[in-house]
Amino acid sequence: MTFIPPQPDTPTIDPTEPRLVTRRDALDDPPREHPRPALFAASLHHRAHHHLRRILITIGTLTALIAFVLILTTVWLRHTMHASLPQLDGALHAPGLTLPVTVTRDAQGVPAIQASNLDDLLFAQGFITAQDRLWQMDALRRHASGQLAEILGSSMVEHDRLQRTLQVSEAADRAIATLPADQFHQLQAYARGVNAYINHCIRTGTLPVEFHLLHYHPEDWTPRDTLLVSLAMFQDLSTQFPVKLRREALATHLPAALLTDLYPVGSWRDHPPTQPPPDLTTPVPEVEQIPLDRTQSSLRPGTTPGALPFALLAKGGVSRTARQLPPISTPTTEAQITNLLNLSNQFPSLRCPECRAGSNNWAVAASHSASGAPLVSNDMHLALNVPSIWYEASLHATATNTTPELNVTGFTLPGVPLIIVGRNQHVAWGFTNLGADVQDVRIEHLRGSGSNLEYQRADGSWQPVTHHHEHIVVRLGRDIDLDVLTTTEQLGAPTISTRAAGVTQIETPIITPLLSGEKRALSLAWTIYDPTTLVLPHLAVDTAPDGAAIVAALATFGGPSLNLIYADDHNHIGYHALGAIPIRGPATQHLRTLTAPLPIGSEPADEEDQLNDSDESNESPAQQPPPTALPTTKPTFDYTIGSPISPIPVDALDASQTWSGYIPFDQLPAIVDPPNGVLATANSRVQPDDYPYALALNWEPPYRTERINKLLIGRSNLTPADMLTLQNDVHSEFDLVIAQRLAYALDHAKLPGDTKRLHQAADILRAWNGDVTPNAVAPSIVAAVRLNLWPVLLIPQIDAHDQRKHRASDAVALATLYDWDEQSVALETLLQHTPKRWLPPGFANWDDLLVNVVERGLRGAHAPADLSAWHFGSHYPVEINHPIFSSLPLFDHLLGTPTGTGPRITGGDGTTIKTITLHHGPSERFTADLSNPQITWGNITTGQSGNPTSPNYLDQFLPWLNGTTFPLQLTPTQQTHTLTLLP
Repeated sequence: MTFIPPQPDTPTIDPTEPRLVTRRDALDDPPREHPRPALFAASLHHRAHHHLRRILITIGTLTALIAFVLILTTVWLRHTMHASLPQLDGALHAPGLTLPVTVTRDAQGVPAIQASNLDDLLFAQGFITAQDRLWQMDALRRHASGQLAEILGSSMVEHDRLQRTLQVSEAADRAIATLPADQFHQLQAYARGVNAYINHCIRTGTLPVEFHLLHYHPEDWTPRDTLLVSLAMFQDLSTQFPVKLRREALATHLPAALLTDLYPVGSWRDHPPTQPPPDLTTPVPEVEQIPLDRTQSSLRPGTTPGALPFALLAKGGVSRTARQLPPISTPTTEAQITNLLNLSNQFPSLRCPECRAGSNNWAVAASHSASGAPLVSNDMHLALNVPSIWYEASLHATATNTTPELNVTGFTLPGVPLIIVGRNQHVAWGFTNLGADVQDVRIEHLRGSGSNLEYQRADGSWQPVTHHHEHIVVRLGRDIDLDVLTTTEQLGAPTISTRAAGVTQIETPIITPLLSGEKRALSLAWTIYDPTTLVLPHLAVDTAPDGAAIVAALATFGGPSLNLIYADDHNHIGYHALGAIPIRGPATQHLRTLTAPLPIGSEPADEEDQLNDSDESNESPAQQPPPTALPTTKPTFDYTIGSPISPIPVDALDASQTWSGYIPFDQLPAIVDPPNGVLATANSRVQPDDYPYALALNWEPPYRTERINKLLIGRSNLTPADMLTLQNDVHSEFDLVIAQRLAYALDHAKLPGDTKRLHQAADILRAWNGDVTPNAVAPSIVAAVRLNLWPVLLIPQIDAHDQRKHRASDAVALATLYDWDEQSVALETLLQHTPKRWLPPGFANWDDLLVNVVERGLRGAHAPADLSAWHFGSHYPVEINHPIFSSLPLFDHLLGTPTGTGPRITGGDGTTIKTITLHHGPSERFTADLSNPQITWGNITTGQSGNPTSPNYLDQFLPWLNGTTFPLQLTPTQQTHTLTLLP
């Protein structure tokens, strides 16, 4: 046996000693290195090449598969869209008709329907409208009833929750039960026509492609659906309750004097159609400067948060119930404020200050026209979508024993029978939104819980709250169940002349679930909840033989509140306010406290504010406002009827705010044949200074109405071409006032920063004429300043006066709550009078402030160094999109045709007659010359068809954009298609 001695440098290790598994012992064998053979390296290279080849094959296969799917999708989409194009020529059986109906179309696809009786005409109108707009009609009824999530998924849940909470569908149910029998019969005939087309499409597999993409079939059309479509328009034109909630929240963070400045009611520029323009050359004595509306001075510093300011108007004292209100749940966090803003954004007309649902209309007397007959024009400003909200048509029916002859042309609302705006042989008419206040937010008094929950009525009694179960179907998501609570409001109507007298019960929903963090039980009173307000007198309007008859036909029209302007072939022109407008409190007379019209640039009667405020006359630009006060005349009515409108939520128990009825129709503002031969409205104040009833607080700015009157009064030989020019006018008096004031400030202040660019801005602003044309630069500067000026003014005021905010960012968030239609009037007044109470800390005067805002606005808008290249039209375009197709740009490529307009350069802004913003503008244009039924012009925004492959899908867009129009004759002479509908 051979003994091998241990190596001297190698330690002896006891094998029984515990060792860490991570430790390498000195005795461990060193790692062995195995040289890679060349064959192994070649194998790795081969394997890598093989993997790369497999990846490339996979990518190629996927690419080919995707290309195949895209090709297949393209072929299917184009085939489906072409297959769903309507039949325009020949004969088509439409079961449900009693006699054949002839339908001709012109080059723009406008149908002229000739029927032997009214029922067949309405049937055919439903059938033909559905040919072009079936999916739009279905989307409109779903929008109103809160059923969009069922087809569009979870993105529409909040919308549906809103509509279900507001009980819009239930309002339609109640209204359909009380609709006059003849109107219900008309809706049935129209529905039969729509359903005949739906059945035809299902039978032939030619439903519009939207139904295929969303995998559903439309349900049958019903008369209730027509009311839902009408209610969708009613909602767009009358929703103001979020504005009241935002005002209430902001009011608790600012003193009363500043609130008076922020929320003006009317302007010295107003031109109410029933009030003669003032003679500014007549000397007048000094008048006491008091606000136009008592509500403007009702909020005073130190007012208890829970107090109801408008109770102070009740016989000079605070009512018992006012002291019992729960505290205002003022938003104090950004999350709560965001929730309130999101509520506003649910309504298209509240998404931006210049997105309000407005319009222009006017009539010119025969003595001012070239034809010797009156002219009527109308362009209604609404949210812009593809397809257009309006559908043009000419309707003709032979007289029968029960119905008169019908010959009318104009604009229809898809889903609603007959003509909304248009003309017949004898009379033409158009509408604008009056904007009457028909919504009140009420603070309810509740007790109990669950099924035992009760609310207190004004008479002191307690009644059970009604529970409404709402089930929202969510596509590809979890369905939602809601328990919507409603209270019952008693509407006494002893003063109504043309409506049924007596007492009506209306259900008002509790809207608190829409407001995160709100602790009070807030209900919404709204005229749509009174079923008697939802009537459709369109047949009587369309067959009216003269202006007086059209006014009489609309006497029962409940809403939305509208300004009617009309003219007839007897050479009369007229105006009448329309709609059911609530009277708050008992309809009794109160001695008028306002003894003079609104003083121009009046300061609030706040003693403390007057002591600390003075106008800086050295800063006023050369152009000064008109005299201090309008001429004083003895009012026709030296009393008011009812209580003032509350701009914030009211106590549900306050009798001074309970609706006692509606303003009688024959006491609404109206006039026939004014001496100056011109009538015009554009959503600004139509309430005369001495009018006894309260119509609204939140009027649109007066600039459009002022401009229309300026360009029409005193002119002669006016033609339809002149009317079209006026509809496309882009002059902004407001922007011009702002530009001049900014130029003055830039000339007189010490300029910071880039003085060269600021000097250039001053030169541009000073030379501008006020026309907001696409190539103008001054409007870009003004727009940038307007965007920045209100935050600069509001945030320091909230910081200085608010004790409730917790962080500096709260003031920024609170400033976003400011929302008022006459915001521009408030700004104009501040810039003309430059009150010190609004001057933020750190600025010596208003000139320095305005220069700072100009510099801030240019920087924030990324204005070019050379401002002459900053053209307005390029930065403020208009764009009209399809709600489905435009969400995926791929659709345009698959279809090989545009599905939307894309951004387009245009002129005008929110203060010009041609009111236009990115997704808002004139939804139609209409002019009628009463000398001849054939001299009628009209156009819509995009086209008659909702099918992108139709030649009438976007064919009217460029003419609309460029300010041209088409004949809309009562008896069309240019016929490109003829279709006969057979029984």
